[in-house]
Amino acid sequence: MSRWMLASLVCCWMLLATSVLGQTNLFEKQNLADWDFHADKEGIKVEDVFSFANNGRLLRCTGQPYGYLATKESYKNFKFSVGWRWPEGTAPTNSGIFLKITEMPKDSFLPKAVEVQLQHKNAGDIWAFHGRTMTDSADRIENRETSTIGKFSGVKKLLDRENEPGQWNTMEILCHDGLIVVVVNGRIVNWTTGAEPIAGRIGFQSEGGPIEFRNAVVTPLP
Repeated sequence: MSRWMLASLVCCWMLLATSVLGQTNLFEKQNLADWDFHADKEGIKVEDVFSFANNGRLLRCTGQPYGYLATKESYKNFKFSVGWRWPEGTAPTNSGIFLKITEMPKDSFLPKAVEVQLQHKNAGDIWAFHGRTMTDSADRIENRETSTIGKFSGVKKLLDRENEPGQWNTMEILCHDGLIVVVVNGRIVNWTTGAEPIAGRIGFQSEGGPIEFRNAVVTPLP
C-alpha cells in the first residue's frame, strides 16, 4: 500500500470518527486572559498582538512582535480545523499552527512544539523544534540548524494548495499518536508518522505580518 493510500485511509477513518464525537470551538473563549501568550520582547501585552473581532468569529494577529497565543488545554489525539488568510492589502508573510506545545525555551520565539507551517508558499510543511523529535523515511526527513532556532527537523509539503493572498484557506490537521496528516483546501498535502505521541497545547503564531484566523475547531479522537 502506498503512503498516499495509507494517509487517505487514515484521513477517512478520522473524519468518520469526528461525526460521533464532540467538538470545541476554540474561539468561544474570547477573553484573551483565558489563553497563554508568549512574545520575544518584554513588556508586550497580548492585546498588542492578538484581538477577536466579529463576535469572536475572527482572530486577528498583527504579526509583530514574534510570539504565539496558545490554549491552556492540552490535546493528544484530535482533528483540528481552521481557516486563515492574509488580509487584503497586506503582503503575505509567515505564521504557523503549533501542536504538542509543552514548554517555552528561554531566548526563543518558538516553543518546544511541532509546527504546521502557514508561511506563504510553504503551507503544510511540518517542523519540530527545541528537542521535539520527529522521524520519517530518509528520503523525506530534513535536518536543519540556524543561529536563531538551533537544530530542528521536519518534512516538506508534497502539494501546493494555497489560495491567492487575500482569499480564505482551510486547514485540517489530524493527529493520532505519532501520525500527523495535513489537509489544505480539501487535499492532503503532507503527513508524518514519526511525531512524538504526546499531548500538548495548540497555538497560533505571530511571525512577520498580519494574519487572520477563523473557525478554529478541535474534535477529540479515540
